Amino acid sequence: MKADSNPILDFATEYVFPAFSELTGTDKIVAFGDHSHKCPIYVRQTPPCTAECPAGEDIRGINRYLNGIEKSDDPMRSAWETAVDTNPFPAIMGRICPHPCQGGCNRQYLDESVAINANEHAFGNYGIEKGLKLPGPGPDTGRRVAVIGGGPAGLSAAYQLRRRGHAVTIFDANEKLGGMVLYGIMGYRVDRKVLEAEIARIIELGIETKMGVRVGRDVTMEQLEAEYDAVFIGIGAQAGRGLPVPGFAGQAGATNAIEFLRNYEVMGDDIPIGRKVLVIGDGNVAMDVARLALRLGSESAVVSGVPRGEMACFENEFEDAVREGADMHYMTGTLEVLRGADGNVRGLLCSKMERKQKGEEGWNSPIPFLRYRSTGETFEIEADMVVVAIGQSTDMSGFEAVTGSAPWLRVDRNFRIPGRVKLFGGGDAVKVDLITTAVGHGRKAAQSIDAFLNGEPMPEQGYREVTKAQKQDMLYFLPSPQARRRSLEPEVVLGNHDELLLPLEASEVKAESERCMSCGLCFDCKQCVSFCPQEAISRYRDNPTGEKVYTHYAKCIGCHICSLVCPSGYIQMGMGDGL
Repeated sequence: MKADSNPILDFATEYVFPAFSELTGTDKIVAFGDHSHKCPIYVRQTPPCTAECPAGEDIRGINRYLNGIEKSDDPMRSAWETAVDTNPFPAIMGRICPHPCQGGCNRQYLDESVAINANEHAFGNYGIEKGLKLPGPGPDTGRRVAVIGGGPAGLSAAYQLRRRGHAVTIFDANEKLGGMVLYGIMGYRVDRKVLEAEIARIIELGIETKMGVRVGRDVTMEQLEAEYDAVFIGIGAQAGRGLPVPGFAGQAGATNAIEFLRNYEVMGDDIPIGRKVLVIGDGNVAMDVARLALRLGSESAVVSGVPRGEMACFENEFEDAVREGADMHYMTGTLEVLRGADGNVRGLLCSKMERKQKGEEGWNSPIPFLRYRSTGETFEIEADMVVVAIGQSTDMSGFEAVTGSAPWLRVDRNFRIPGRVKLFGGGDAVKVDLITTAVGHGRKAAQSIDAFLNGEPMPEQGYREVTKAQKQDMLYFLPSPQARRRSLEPEVVLGNHDELLLPLEASEVKAESERCMSCGLCFDCKQCVSFCPQEAISRYRDNPTGEKVYTHYAKCIGCHICSLVCPSGYIQMGMGDGL
């Protein structure tokens, strides 16, 4: 029986290669023996690191100064100046930002992402050490803006507004500026001198501050709206959540993490604290509270309702807390705060937790704690202080005319409060998120406020093409490991509030920046010039960034080779589309 013919197989097995001949001009042989109607175009794209950065930093531009692609007499200074165009806190963010930019970095598909955060730490320190100044204020516009809240969102907005020439006054209920960066992050993570230096640079631009002023008590929203041309609300989420179990509310020795950390910042080591501190929660704030308690001479333990693998804290935060002496109780639910005969906290009544069965309510909840249930088995943990670290909320007292009964600010895409033409808002008052997100909110809100004050349309975010890794020739780059910062491991934790994370050395910064693939922008690698079989590409090394090479389209046959060997994805075959 004869099998049916397979035309594809027949073509493959019977194909006869044409005789080789050396041709010239547009018929010259190319690597794939192919040509097309498309010719290369040069497309400057947004690198994925910047697309993922909530503050909007030009990370590619920063690295191009550090690695020498962009020439500078002082690369660290140029990198710093590029960063502070959008984020005035590089030294702070270099220490505490969880770097979502690195999660977007295309280098991860070759080996590891670029250590963007570590580089920022280094040049942020350089800016402080060299006394570098922020861009000065613009020409006076005669406009006045009130900024409510001196945290990262408010300071970012104030900085950007002052650069545009507007007079800015910051109102803050606290005695010091900094918001949750000051009152929620310990000195062993961000040295207070670093925080003070980066805040002082902003205030030096001529920004007025009114500290200890609370809206609703010392001044009303109506007064601010009448007195100022625009108002930005960036009050943050500085209220900690309580524990909804018997014995917690109103109990001395039972508090929330935000209040505990704030009291420490105000009172220092004189803060009243128990001998045995239990911290309820599983995030980074819970680890901070446990580590602070150890530094104050107490025993500390963390009570987590989920197993280790589902805890929200970062790996390094967990490891540091355990190494310093914090105990961990996993899959432990809290039923009651127990009170002794003297009226003080004596411990927690807890229950062992177990995973819910598939189909039970909450078994696949996005909130890990809700995936578990009590087994009914109870036990007690001894303690004389309980600190709850299960989240933050806002305190909108004094803002009822703006928010109504809602606990959060509602803003549109331009960070304007609907129905209140002069009011804008951002930061954790809109949604609890990263500190770098609050910085980005402040910058974007300042752009909208500036447009409003100038009678211009609200700014629009245009389409941004983000460079895709599959469009880059990654074989150009040699694999190399990511730089790692060292963290000090104090032998004595008690009373030790020294900063622990060490910055990279200058040579390490340069080497790490050289791992950047300059996604979406030519870095003059000369690959296209070398591989073009038609010799249709010329290089002009003195040309501006992104214009180093030029295609002579009369010679181009559309073979695609230049785009295939481009390591940055800058070259695309677009000319001729639609023909």
